[in-house]
Amino acid sequence: MRRNTAHQVEGLVRGSIAAILNVTGETWTELGAAVGLTTDTVSRRQKGTSAWTIADLGRLADHWRMAPSNLLSGPTEALAKLNLERVKAIRSAKGLPARDGILVA
Repeated sequence: MRRNTAHQVEGLVRGSIAAILNVTGETWTELGAAVGLTTDTVSRRQKGTSAWTIADLGRLADHWRMAPSNLLSGPTEALAKLNLERVKAIRSAKGLPARDGILVA
């Protein structure tokens, strides 16, 4: 009998999303609005009480202008593949300074 437990990839996805949010300065509310989810849904997904769906990953990747597969590889890979111009645009829209070079908030 198989248990209904989270797979390790779910932690990688949550870590990737958290790292990208840290760099872009986006909140869960802003991210939800950008990809058509409520703040509560983003919260549940990031806390691990519900899983990100494949469709969610596609919308997130579109929002950040990256391949959805980059979110599956963990924070290091996701940050390495993040579109720097997109980060600058998101941060600028929030009134945050642009980041050049290494993506660290």
